[in-house]
Amino acid sequence: MNKTLIMKTVVNMPKLMLGFIIIAIGINLTIYADMGLNPWGTFHQGVSAITGLKFGLISQLTGVLIIALSLFIKIFPGIGTLLNMYFIGFLVDLFDGLSFIPIPDSLVIKVVYLIIGTIMFNYGIYVYLSCELGAGPRDGLLVGLVKLTGINVSVMRPIIEITILVTGILLGGSYGIGTLFSALLGGSILHYIFTFHKFNPKETKQMIITDFFHKPA
Repeated sequence: MNKTLIMKTVVNMPKLMLGFIIIAIGINLTIYADMGLNPWGTFHQGVSAITGLKFGLISQLTGVLIIALSLFIKIFPGIGTLLNMYFIGFLVDLFDGLSFIPIPDSLVIKVVYLIIGTIMFNYGIYVYLSCELGAGPRDGLLVGLVKLTGINVSVMRPIIEITILVTGILLGGSYGIGTLFSALLGGSILHYIFTFHKFNPKETKQMIITDFFHKPA
Protein backbone atom coordinates (compact mmCIF):
# COMPACT_ATOMS: atom_id res chain seq x y z
CA MET A 1 0.00 0.00 0.00
CA ASN A 2 1.13 3.57 -0.73
CA LYS A 3 1.41 4.98 2.81
CA THR A 4 2.30 8.45 1.49
CA LEU A 5 -0.92 8.63 -0.51
CA ILE A 6 -2.96 7.29 2.40
CA MET A 7 -1.55 10.06 4.61
CA LYS A 8 -2.24 12.67 1.91
CA THR A 9 -5.83 11.44 1.70
CA VAL A 10 -6.34 11.68 5.46
CA VAL A 11 -4.79 15.16 5.68
CA ASN A 12 -6.82 16.53 2.77
CA MET A 13 -10.16 14.95 3.72
CA PRO A 14 -11.44 18.02 5.66
CA LYS A 15 -10.62 20.30 2.71
CA LEU A 16 -12.26 17.85 0.30
CA MET A 17 -15.46 17.82 2.35
CA LEU A 18 -15.38 21.62 2.65
CA GLY A 19 -15.36 21.80 -1.14
CA PHE A 20 -18.41 19.54 -1.32
CA ILE A 21 -20.24 21.66 1.29
CA ILE A 22 -19.52 24.86 -0.67
CA ILE A 23 -20.78 23.25 -3.88
CA ALA A 24 -23.96 21.96 -2.22
CA ILE A 25 -24.79 25.37 -0.72
CA GLY A 26 -24.11 26.98 -4.10
CA ILE A 27 -26.50 24.55 -5.79
CA ASN A 28 -29.23 25.22 -3.23
CA LEU A 29 -28.80 28.99 -3.63
CA THR A 30 -29.31 28.70 -7.39
CA ILE A 31 -32.35 26.45 -6.86
CA TYR A 32 -33.91 28.96 -4.44
CA ALA A 33 -33.12 31.83 -6.82
CA ASP A 34 -35.73 30.23 -9.09
CA MET A 35 -34.19 31.82 -12.18
CA GLY A 36 -33.13 28.60 -13.84
CA LEU A 37 -30.76 25.89 -12.64
CA ASN A 38 -27.27 25.29 -13.96
CA PRO A 39 -27.18 22.92 -16.97
CA TRP A 40 -26.53 19.79 -14.90
CA GLY A 41 -29.25 20.90 -12.50
CA THR A 42 -31.70 21.25 -15.39
CA PHE A 43 -30.77 17.74 -16.50
CA HIS A 44 -31.17 16.31 -12.98
CA GLN A 45 -34.49 18.08 -12.54
CA GLY A 46 -35.75 16.75 -15.86
CA VAL A 47 -34.85 13.18 -14.95
CA SER A 48 -36.34 13.72 -11.47
CA ALA A 49 -39.63 14.88 -12.99
CA ILE A 50 -39.82 11.76 -15.14
CA THR A 51 -38.79 9.24 -12.48
CA GLY A 52 -40.15 10.85 -9.32
CA LEU A 53 -36.77 10.41 -7.58
CA LYS A 54 -35.19 13.18 -5.48
CA PHE A 55 -32.87 15.74 -7.09
CA GLY A 56 -29.87 14.66 -5.01
CA LEU A 57 -30.39 10.97 -5.76
CA ILE A 58 -30.55 11.69 -9.49
CA SER A 59 -27.26 13.59 -9.13
CA GLN A 60 -25.71 10.51 -7.49
CA LEU A 61 -27.00 8.11 -10.14
CA THR A 62 -25.80 10.43 -12.92
CA GLY A 63 -22.37 10.38 -11.31
CA VAL A 64 -22.28 6.58 -11.46
CA LEU A 65 -23.19 6.67 -15.16
CA ILE A 66 -20.54 9.30 -15.96
CA ILE A 67 -17.85 7.31 -14.15
CA ALA A 68 -18.77 4.26 -16.23
CA LEU A 69 -18.67 6.25 -19.49
CA SER A 70 -15.42 8.02 -18.52
CA LEU A 71 -13.61 4.69 -18.29
CA PHE A 72 -13.86 4.47 -22.08
CA ILE A 73 -11.59 7.54 -22.47
CA LYS A 74 -9.32 6.29 -19.70
CA ILE A 75 -10.51 8.66 -16.98
CA PHE A 76 -10.33 6.61 -13.80
CA PRO A 77 -11.97 7.46 -10.45
CA GLY A 78 -10.17 8.37 -7.25
CA ILE A 79 -11.36 8.62 -3.66
CA GLY A 80 -12.49 12.20 -4.36
CA THR A 81 -14.50 10.99 -7.36
CA LEU A 82 -16.44 8.44 -5.37
CA LEU A 83 -17.02 10.73 -2.38
CA ASN A 84 -18.10 13.54 -4.73
CA MET A 85 -20.58 11.22 -6.40
CA TYR A 86 -22.26 10.46 -3.07
CA PHE A 87 -21.83 13.49 -0.81
CA ILE A 88 -22.80 16.39 -3.08
CA GLY A 89 -26.20 14.88 -3.84
CA PHE A 90 -26.59 13.88 -0.18
CA LEU A 91 -25.67 17.37 1.06
CA VAL A 92 -27.99 19.11 -1.41
CA ASP A 93 -30.95 17.11 -0.13
CA LEU A 94 -29.79 17.45 3.51
CA PHE A 95 -29.41 21.25 3.39
CA ASP A 96 -32.72 21.58 1.57
CA GLY A 97 -34.41 19.54 4.29
CA LEU A 98 -32.83 21.60 7.09
CA SER A 99 -34.25 24.80 5.50
CA PHE A 100 -31.50 27.00 6.97
CA ILE A 101 -31.24 29.07 3.78
CA PRO A 102 -34.09 31.64 3.61
CA ILE A 103 -36.24 31.52 0.48
CA PRO A 104 -35.90 34.89 -1.32
CA ASP A 105 -39.06 36.89 -1.94
CA SER A 106 -37.69 39.69 -4.12
CA LEU A 107 -36.04 39.79 -7.53
CA VAL A 108 -32.98 41.59 -6.15
CA ILE A 109 -32.32 38.86 -3.57
CA LYS A 110 -32.93 36.17 -6.19
CA VAL A 111 -30.27 37.75 -8.42
CA VAL A 112 -27.88 37.89 -5.46
CA TYR A 113 -28.58 34.20 -4.74
CA LEU A 114 -27.92 33.34 -8.37
CA ILE A 115 -24.59 35.18 -8.52
CA ILE A 116 -23.32 34.02 -5.13
CA GLY A 117 -24.56 30.47 -5.75
CA THR A 118 -22.78 30.25 -9.11
CA ILE A 119 -19.53 31.61 -7.64
CA MET A 120 -19.74 29.25 -4.65
CA PHE A 121 -20.45 26.28 -6.91
CA ASN A 122 -17.35 26.99 -8.99
CA TYR A 123 -15.16 27.88 -6.01
CA GLY A 124 -16.12 24.60 -4.37
CA ILE A 125 -14.93 22.81 -7.51
CA TYR A 126 -11.51 24.47 -7.15
CA VAL A 127 -11.32 23.66 -3.41
CA TYR A 128 -11.86 19.94 -3.81
CA LEU A 129 -9.89 19.58 -7.07
CA SER A 130 -6.88 21.24 -5.41
CA CYS A 131 -6.76 18.26 -3.00
CA GLU A 132 -5.79 16.10 -6.02
CA LEU A 133 -7.69 13.12 -4.61
CA GLY A 134 -9.65 12.57 -7.80
CA ALA A 135 -12.00 14.80 -9.77
CA GLY A 136 -15.74 14.33 -9.36
CA PRO A 137 -17.54 12.49 -12.17
CA ARG A 138 -18.52 15.66 -14.08
CA ASP A 139 -15.33 17.58 -13.34
CA GLY A 140 -13.23 14.50 -14.06
CA LEU A 141 -14.83 14.33 -17.49
CA LEU A 142 -14.10 18.05 -17.96
CA VAL A 143 -10.47 17.80 -16.81
CA GLY A 144 -9.95 14.63 -18.86
CA LEU A 145 -11.30 16.23 -22.04
CA VAL A 146 -9.21 19.38 -21.41
CA LYS A 147 -6.08 17.23 -21.20
CA LEU A 148 -7.11 15.05 -24.14
CA THR A 149 -7.97 17.91 -26.50
CA GLY A 150 -5.83 20.76 -25.19
CA ILE A 151 -8.92 23.00 -25.29
CA ASN A 152 -9.13 25.64 -22.54
CA VAL A 153 -11.54 24.91 -19.67
CA SER A 154 -13.43 28.15 -20.46
CA VAL A 155 -14.29 26.66 -23.88
CA MET A 156 -14.66 22.97 -23.09
CA ARG A 157 -17.02 23.48 -20.16
CA PRO A 158 -19.66 25.40 -22.19
CA ILE A 159 -19.51 22.70 -24.89
CA ILE A 160 -20.31 20.00 -22.32
CA GLU A 161 -22.87 22.02 -20.41
CA ILE A 162 -24.81 23.30 -23.42
CA THR A 163 -25.16 19.68 -24.60
CA ILE A 164 -26.40 18.64 -21.15
CA LEU A 165 -28.68 21.68 -20.96
CA VAL A 166 -30.44 20.87 -24.24
CA THR A 167 -30.93 17.29 -23.06
CA GLY A 168 -32.31 18.48 -19.71
CA ILE A 169 -34.77 20.86 -21.37
CA LEU A 170 -36.02 18.08 -23.63
CA LEU A 171 -36.58 15.96 -20.51
CA GLY A 172 -38.67 18.72 -18.93
CA GLY A 173 -36.12 20.42 -16.65
CA SER A 174 -36.59 24.12 -15.85
CA TYR A 175 -34.38 26.80 -17.32
CA GLY A 176 -34.10 30.56 -17.41
CA ILE A 177 -31.68 33.46 -17.24
CA GLY A 178 -29.80 31.69 -14.46
CA THR A 179 -29.24 28.68 -16.69
CA LEU A 180 -27.78 30.83 -19.45
CA PHE A 181 -25.68 32.70 -16.88
CA SER A 182 -24.17 29.44 -15.66
CA ALA A 183 -23.75 27.85 -19.11
CA LEU A 184 -22.13 30.89 -20.72
CA LEU A 185 -20.16 32.35 -17.79
CA GLY A 186 -19.60 29.38 -15.48
CA GLY A 187 -16.54 28.24 -17.42
CA SER A 188 -15.02 31.73 -17.34
CA ILE A 189 -15.68 32.04 -13.60
CA LEU A 190 -14.01 28.69 -12.96
CA HIS A 191 -11.08 29.64 -15.20
CA TYR A 192 -10.63 32.93 -13.29
CA ILE A 193 -10.69 31.08 -9.95
CA PHE A 194 -8.10 28.60 -11.26
CA THR A 195 -5.94 31.47 -12.52
CA PHE A 196 -6.24 33.43 -9.26
CA HIS A 197 -5.02 30.41 -7.30
CA LYS A 198 -2.44 29.47 -9.96
CA PHE A 199 -4.13 26.10 -10.39
CA ASN A 200 -3.70 24.48 -13.81
CA PRO A 201 -5.88 21.37 -14.33
CA LYS A 202 -3.68 20.34 -17.27
CA GLU A 203 -0.69 19.99 -14.95
CA THR A 204 -2.32 18.33 -11.97
CA LYS A 205 -2.25 14.61 -11.38
CA GLN A 206 -5.52 13.58 -9.80
CA MET A 207 -5.26 10.43 -7.71
CA ILE A 208 -6.95 7.25 -8.91
CA ILE A 209 -7.86 4.23 -6.78
CA THR A 210 -5.08 2.01 -8.14
CA ASP A 211 -2.45 4.53 -6.93
CA PHE A 212 -2.99 3.21 -3.42
CA PHE A 213 -1.34 -0.03 -4.47
CA HIS A 214 1.75 1.55 -6.05
CA LYS A 215 4.84 2.51 -4.13
CA PRO A 216 5.73 6.24 -4.33
CA ALA A 217 8.41 7.09 -6.89
